[in-house]
Amino acid sequence: MLLASAVVVWEWLNEHGRWRPYSPAVSHQIEAAVRSGDARGGSVVLGQVDSRLSPYIIDLQSMHQFRQDTGELKRCRVCTRN
Repeated sequence: MLLASAVVVWEWLNEHGRWRPYSPAVSHQIEAAVRSGDARGGSVVLGQVDSRLSPYIIDLQSMHQFRQDTGELKRCRVCTRN
């Protein structure tokens, strides 16, 4: 059971094998899309909330971050923190 104070954080796995959190605004956008069923085709366009992330899409089915201009895939995950 999640505590009321738990915070949902979305993260991506960098090239050094470390999980890096998305900004709170990006995590909120991803989570809002998941909860509302608004994720088109199971994906979320990160550039809609942060223009610096415009090349990135998260595929919620495979839990990967896809960079459109290079084709690079990185794992992503969701976790909770108290």
